[in-house]
Amino acid sequence: MQELTFEVQPIAKVLGEGLSGSGSLVNQAYLLLRKQIVSLALPPESPLVEQEVASALAISKTPVREAIIRLSHEGLVKVVPKSGSYVTAISLDRYFEACFIRTQLEVGCVRRLASHGIGMADHVKLKALLTEQRQALKANEDALFFELDERFHRQLFELAGLPGAWEVLQTAKAEIDRVRHLKRHFGFRQRRLVIQEHAAIVDAIVSRDPESAEGYLLDNIGAADDEIGSISENPLLLRTIDDLNNLVSMESRSHRVGKATKA
Repeated sequence: MQELTFEVQPIAKVLGEGLSGSGSLVNQAYLLLRKQIVSLALPPESPLVEQEVASALAISKTPVREAIIRLSHEGLVKVVPKSGSYVTAISLDRYFEACFIRTQLEVGCVRRLASHGIGMADHVKLKALLTEQRQALKANEDALFFELDERFHRQLFELAGLPGAWEVLQTAKAEIDRVRHLKRHFGFRQRRLVIQEHAAIVDAIVSRDPESAEGYLLDNIGAADDEIGSISENPLLLRTIDDLNNLVSMESRSHRVGKATKA
């Protein structure tokens, strides 16, 4: 397997897709920055200069500042007094802790659903999501598949009457999302298998079988202990995380050396 390569790009290019146009400017800026951080388009230690971000998005600095504060609460950005704001380094400690939180919340969610069952309309909603995932798989749409995977799990929380728990989980799983984007490139999970697991979760919920629902869910998201084992057995992934965490500082040193050589 080839090693992945990453590069530091200008913030204007990274944010080139612009705002969605839906919701408040703060939320739009937050969602776009979060998406680019999670996808590693903004790698660890990337500076987030309010004026540069605001210029790239054609908005004032105020919503940018609030979006950055929100990202800092999720652990994706660190705000350093008298220095600036930076994307945080990927932390495996935070990742494993988030895996534990996710497991507890999602197990409770599917067990609640399977204990009470769901109606035909809700069953249809989940089946429709599975169909969309199959279509994304067939079209080889990685980004869309990732979004649909998120939507499936969010739908479970909504059907269980636990939308607030999903919001709590979103904050906890920010680090999970970054590592998931990396793991996709290392063959950790086959997308076809993900769809099969989702279908099995739905069937267990419809059959009102909490034990099976929990088992299929753990197959799908992985228990925290399993994650520790799988990552520790992949030195290339660990090396890639280290390289990513040092990418920006290495680029900066290279830039300074280049300037000194020209002088």
